[in-house]
Amino acid sequence: MARAPARKSRPADIIPCMPIAKSPWYLIAFIVFALLLAACAGPGPVTPPEPSATPTPAGPQTLNICAATEPASLYLYADNSAAARLVRQAIYDGPFDSQGYQPQAVILQSVPSLDNGGATLQAVSVGRGTLVVDADGQVRPLEPGLRIRPAGCRDGNCVIEYREGEVQMDQLSVTFMLLPGLTWADGAPLTAADSLYSFELAADPATPGDKSLVQRTASYTAEGERAVWQGLPGYLDQGYQTHFWTPLPLHAWGGSSAADLLTAQASSRQPLGWGAYSLREWQPGQRIVLERNPNYFRAAEGLPKFSTLNIIFGVHSAADLQNGNCDLLLPADALADQAEALQAAGAQLHYASSGRWEQLSFGIREISHDDGFNVFQDNPDWFGDVRMREAIAMCIDRQAMVDQLAFGQGQVLNSYQPEHLIAAGYGIPYSPSEGSALLEEIGWLAGPEGTRVNQFYPGAAFGVPLQLTLITSDSLAAAAIAGLLRSSLDDCGIALDVQTGPAAEAFAPGPDGAVFGRRFQLAQFAWPHSDRPACYLYLSEAIPGQDLLTYRYSWGGWNITGWADAEYDAACQAALSSLPGEPGYAEAQALAQNIFAQRIPALPLFVPYQLAAARADFCGFSSEAGSQLLQTMENYGYAEWCD
Repeated sequence: MARAPARKSRPADIIPCMPIAKSPWYLIAFIVFALLLAACAGPGPVTPPEPSATPTPAGPQTLNICAATEPASLYLYADNSAAARLVRQAIYDGPFDSQGYQPQAVILQSVPSLDNGGATLQAVSVGRGTLVVDADGQVRPLEPGLRIRPAGCRDGNCVIEYREGEVQMDQLSVTFMLLPGLTWADGAPLTAADSLYSFELAADPATPGDKSLVQRTASYTAEGERAVWQGLPGYLDQGYQTHFWTPLPLHAWGGSSAADLLTAQASSRQPLGWGAYSLREWQPGQRIVLERNPNYFRAAEGLPKFSTLNIIFGVHSAADLQNGNCDLLLPADALADQAEALQAAGAQLHYASSGRWEQLSFGIREISHDDGFNVFQDNPDWFGDVRMREAIAMCIDRQAMVDQLAFGQGQVLNSYQPEHLIAAGYGIPYSPSEGSALLEEIGWLAGPEGTRVNQFYPGAAFGVPLQLTLITSDSLAAAAIAGLLRSSLDDCGIALDVQTGPAAEAFAPGPDGAVFGRRFQLAQFAWPHSDRPACYLYLSEAIPGQDLLTYRYSWGGWNITGWADAEYDAACQAALSSLPGEPGYAEAQALAQNIFAQRIPALPLFVPYQLAAARADFCGFSSEAGSQLLQTMENYGYAEWCD
């Protein structure tokens, strides 16, 4: 499936979905997700095994999947909402599935990598005027004074300033090989030219969305079943393995402009795909009806098992499973409190990771502001001492959040990485007694009314009560988290005042917004998870600020904490400037994570999970963390149909 943009400048749960299938590398304001690169030479053709024909199952032939939200469009570059992605998984199978945040090839012969030869990294000569990606990740023409990483350079210590003549820089290429014999639902051949066509549409100025990846593309070529992506010199992207543009039907849409395709009936309401199903009818406000694609490349295996698929929109409940209106209920707010009713109805319960992680950010270094008479800070150094942050972290019962707000799924987080990618290292235990003792040690003594009062903590005025202000959104989920934070902190003598508002206001851009304007004490929101190093979230260069000499992204920065740590920056940059499998990559990742866990610019809380439910005899549905819901819908069936 196409990927959403990775650049972040707002919390994940308040960022509007971008209608673009490509995403740039780590310097992007909304992070959601994986990038990919292609090589001139790759693995040789792979002959898939001959499928063994499976008879079409007898019995009910209509599958009803119930979802809360209806998409606005099904065009790949017009609507990248969860609702649109859900339906497109029926129409487009792949190009990649995801399991445990790792790509799995669907319509490609393999996932290319440096290890299997599908990706290559080679030193190339570049001279003045050549377009390159500099040491800061920006696309620039090579000119005297530009900071670049020469070939083989993987950290900040080897960055040089270009002077003159020819220099060597690394260039990454990735080759993608389609499975042979793929066809569109109308029977026309699906080739790499369709992926090139999709790239050209994504690059067209009329197509909305982030162009960062396109700008970092030196070439994207296609011939037969082979597509080759080559990046600009200096651009090394950890997401290169899936950097393949989702094919779009050149033979059917080639006569339309990129602007026309944004609203055309053929692309937005009746897109042609190659997946298990083809769209037959869209009943606005009610359902989308799809039918089995006879040209599906796995049809000889008896897939999909249902002849008709209805995706039904609206609010649904346990009763819909009991009366047969729904075979599968997808996650929705209305299901969150129905676990007991669903179990009583005999339903299967599935818990799906939300793909994001909730965290509590500390306002460590507040930006100075001018009231017209004086330059001052509201809370100049409340959280400058790591012991203050550690004490607060020990007071927060994060396991209660997992138990009460994530159905008991997953685990308490100690890093910004997905659980299976967290490096072994330092973790902060839940211990109100130790947290209270540490607060006493640094000067916050018990007050007469239960709230602590400052006696000698240098970051706050003498006698001020330990009362903190938390900014968060006004969603039900945010309110539940805030309630548990308040209860936990109260046990340590810390009063918490919660300020809520619409997400767009609570997390408005700086300098006006309090959070991204760096005028807050505590802020709670979610960032999306990715399998690539999310350490970039806390780089000092990403601190929001006005001075571009100090804050590279000005008010577009995302490190709202204001935390700056040279050792952390070096470890993170080393991870970001190398590729998985290269020497030093894993070590740099682990070091950055451990520095983060020990110095706590933000406290990871938990990963939200969502509840899905299926009828008792349903099979084939998987909600494994990191997977895309419905990505295996071709295998859905009833118990008597499944192996």
